[in-house]
Amino acid sequence: MEWVDSALTSSMATFVILFTILTFIAHHKPYIPVYLYSKGKKQSLRGIENYGIAKNVQVREADINTGNSMELHKELYHKLQHLEQHHNVLPQARDVLISLFSETLERASESADTGILSIEHYSREALLNFQKKEDDVVMDLWEQYLSRRKARGPREMFSTKEEAIWWLKQSSPVKYVDGAWLGHINKITTPFGLRRVAKNAWQVLSEELGDGDLEKNHVYLYRRLMEAVEPGFPAGDDIDFIDPRHQLNEPGVWKAAIAQLLISLFPHHFLPEIIGFNMHYEAMALETLKVSKELKELGFDPYYFVLHISIDNADSGHTAIALETAMEYVELIQKRDGDAAAKHTWRRIQAGYILSKGLPTAPVCPRLRKTTVVPYSNKEIFPRNPLEVEVIRIFKAKAAVSQKIHCNSKIKFGGYTIAEWLAPNGLESKQKQRKFLDALSNTEPWVFKGDSSRSRLIKELSWQGRMFGSFTQLEAYTLKQWIDSLGGGGNALDPKFYWTFINEPEISSGQAFKNLDIRIHHPVFAQLPTNDTLAQLLPSTSHLPRAPRIDTSAITKLDKFFPLWFTHPCLLEHFVCVPAQTTTPMACSIIRVLRAQSGFSPEDAIVAGMDEVRRKESIGLVDLGLDMVRSSGFTEPKCLKDVLETWKSDFGLFMLHLCKRPIENTGLLLGLAMAFVDLHDAVSLSSTLLSSDSRRLLHEIAKRERNSLDLCLRDLEATPPRFLDFCRGYHLGRAEIDKCFVQKNNS
Repeated sequence: MEWVDSALTSSMATFVILFTILTFIAHHKPYIPVYLYSKGKKQSLRGIENYGIAKNVQVREADINTGNSMELHKELYHKLQHLEQHHNVLPQARDVLISLFSETLERASESADTGILSIEHYSREALLNFQKKEDDVVMDLWEQYLSRRKARGPREMFSTKEEAIWWLKQSSPVKYVDGAWLGHINKITTPFGLRRVAKNAWQVLSEELGDGDLEKNHVYLYRRLMEAVEPGFPAGDDIDFIDPRHQLNEPGVWKAAIAQLLISLFPHHFLPEIIGFNMHYEAMALETLKVSKELKELGFDPYYFVLHISIDNADSGHTAIALETAMEYVELIQKRDGDAAAKHTWRRIQAGYILSKGLPTAPVCPRLRKTTVVPYSNKEIFPRNPLEVEVIRIFKAKAAVSQKIHCNSKIKFGGYTIAEWLAPNGLESKQKQRKFLDALSNTEPWVFKGDSSRSRLIKELSWQGRMFGSFTQLEAYTLKQWIDSLGGGGNALDPKFYWTFINEPEISSGQAFKNLDIRIHHPVFAQLPTNDTLAQLLPSTSHLPRAPRIDTSAITKLDKFFPLWFTHPCLLEHFVCVPAQTTTPMACSIIRVLRAQSGFSPEDAIVAGMDEVRRKESIGLVDLGLDMVRSSGFTEPKCLKDVLETWKSDFGLFMLHLCKRPIENTGLLLGLAMAFVDLHDAVSLSSTLLSSDSRRLLHEIAKRERNSLDLCLRDLEATPPRFLDFCRGYHLGRAEIDKCFVQKNNS
């Protein structure tokens, strides 16, 4: 609806009333985004050069007051995809994640008898029934939608090609991180007893990344769609992507996108939440069904969305995998640690599920925002938060003293005139109250959800505005906060709500990032040797004659062998943490290497889905290593830290540090990985360490690794500096591996 200047005079009293609604609210302390503060001190944000964000610029009160959270989210979006350059952002990232947990949990807790919180005590039956009901609701709504469309109802996501293009662009921050919530899972630092759970979750990520087939990579598919509808549109990890000129200004979308990047970052602590997030996010979404149909009607390729409809199915697809992973995880904890631990784990899985559910990813076209009011449902709790309680209370009080003032106003929103909204007893029912707030919040240009700086209402309160002086500074600030919260840009009223919800003592980011141990924590960034020191460590070779085969008749020095065996799978793990950086042939080859090392089945034209979860012969390098430890008579380690405490290895620690910087050390890491394929070949031929069946499996792993790494090598040969690093990495790795074996006559 359009508000014209001629209507301003008659609506003046309306705005006076609107301004007074915050009188009570003004006595409450305004909430500040929790992640901007640490122990009462404002943190610095590390900036991005050349894009107007200066280094170490302190967050100003004005930035908060103008609803600048979307810009902070954009900055985080870029930094989290480039942690090598911006790892100092990790404490802030953790603060934001806790804030988002608190925000979504507090909202969900207002109706704790519905949704995932209705399952107070976990059982497999209860969770399966819950998921079926959720799927049935979506299918019923889809059926209703199809009936409306058959009756010649209009498209409901977008009506024109222009709107579809707008929607696709605004959705891109989320689509360009498709799978990111699992990006840092299934690392070598995962406790060995949890590797099966982490591996099943990683199966979802692998399929999101096309199982190493570029044409099936979801982010690649969306980029191809964007190139068709908006030529020259930047990639999601490009600094240009967050430039204001692209007008990607949907705060809720940015918040949902950074949530996906954030939750994956700290799997050593937030594994239950990651599994819960995965369980909700992989369920079927009504918007996906609608978009796939409406894009086709408008002549766009809908395959990205069609793919998600099929691959996320609840029988054999991602919904089923995510559900089975969650159930297997809780039941593993219950068996290992008891009922209390399982209950606590389930609570945290719920927190992750609610984070995904509480941050909708689909934008709403501006035309629909202006005209659509969300229908009231008696099943939903209203008011939805303490702020709305105060807003409704004041509106009801002021309606009584504004009778007939607005009779001449022709302004309508939500189907009613202002006089009708503010009639005596007009806001008595909860249904009318909700309709009123929803209608007001959907009235542009006066209120732009999530962006008070663009909202005309706020401009009219400022100097030279028609309402200047009608509202105090604190009242204006509170109104800004209300508008900003409408777009999903608000923050939790109580940042500690997450800790209360999971019944754990609060751990500040300052505490969490003290004394990190790279053998168990993730991610841990430490200073690598200087270039001069590294140059001394690396061989000076510039060519790649393959080293001679490792002598399988030699005696294995297990104190050197075991730490290298268990640590080296880390080498390529970090290449695939960021979905936008997996859309190259080399990245696809690395995905296939990682699949082989973790024991996934060979890639096929059709995704494995639940077949992979059910497969019994799912044995990777860690499993084979544990077999070798047991057969050698040693106590079985429970995690990498146990390995490296039993068998010290400076080179193992060096690999752990090196792998955190895959962009900087691409050639070196690939060369080291190739050296360890030689080790795999050698062990697969030796009868002293593994059974014949295990040697057969290892031989197949090595064969798949070498085929994919050979493709990477061909790519590196076109870039001499990286090829040189590959050669040096290979020979460095072989030199360390050769120390694990001694000839019998020298023993």
